[in-house]
Amino acid sequence: MGVILFVRHGQASVGAADHDVLSGTGRLQSETLGAEFSRHGVSATRILTGRLNRQQQTARCTRVAAKWSTSAEVDEAWNEFDHEDVVAARRKVDTPDAEPLDRAIPRWSSGRHDHDYTEPFPAFTKRVENALRTLAAELASGESAVVFTSAGVIGWVAASLLGGGEPQWSALNRVAVNSGVTKVVVGSRSSTLVTFNEHSHLPPRLITYR
Repeated sequence: MGVILFVRHGQASVGAADHDVLSGTGRLQSETLGAEFSRHGVSATRILTGRLNRQQQTARCTRVAAKWSTSAEVDEAWNEFDHEDVVAARRKVDTPDAEPLDRAIPRWSSGRHDHDYTEPFPAFTKRVENALRTLAAELASGESAVVFTSAGVIGWVAASLLGGGEPQWSALNRVAVNSGVTKVVVGSRSSTLVTFNEHSHLPPRLITYR
C-alpha cells in the first residue's frame, strides 16, 4: 500500500498587506512538523504543493527540518478555493460584515448560486477528487507522498472518502489546524482515510486555526 499525508499550511499572515505569506508562528509550526517527521523516520517519495506561497513555504520549512532530499512539485490542482472570489460574490448581494469569509462560504457551498463564482463548489470538489485519484494511481506500493495544501482541500478529501457531503466538509473545514496532518492509505482498489487533522507535534501555544 502507498500512503498520502496531507499537510495544512502553517499560519498565514492574517491582516497583513500580503496574506499569502507564513507568519512567524506559521514557520515555526512547519519546522516543528518537519522535526517530528525526522524523529519518527517519516520519508517522502514525492512532495507536492499547490501554487499558493503559504503552501510552498510550508513545504520548504518542513522539508528542511525533516532532512528530506526530495524536491517539491507544484500542482495547481491542490490550490485552495479562491476565498477572495467567494467573499466578493457575497458582497455583491449582501452587506459586508465582521466575518465576511465565514458568512460567504455557506453561500458558495450551497450550490444555489454557482453562476456567481469563477470556480463553483461542485467544480472545486471535482478538482480535488480528480487530484486525489490521479495521485493515488501514480503512487506505487510502499511509496509515500506528502501534499502541502489547505483546509478546504483537505476537508473535501476527508469528507469524500467518508462518503459525506457539504455538511461534513463544512464541519471539517472549520476545525483544521495549521500544519495538521491527515493520512490516507492507498490500496489496489480504493483509498482510505486513516487520520484527520493530527497535530500532536504542536505545543498548545502553536495551535492555530487561521
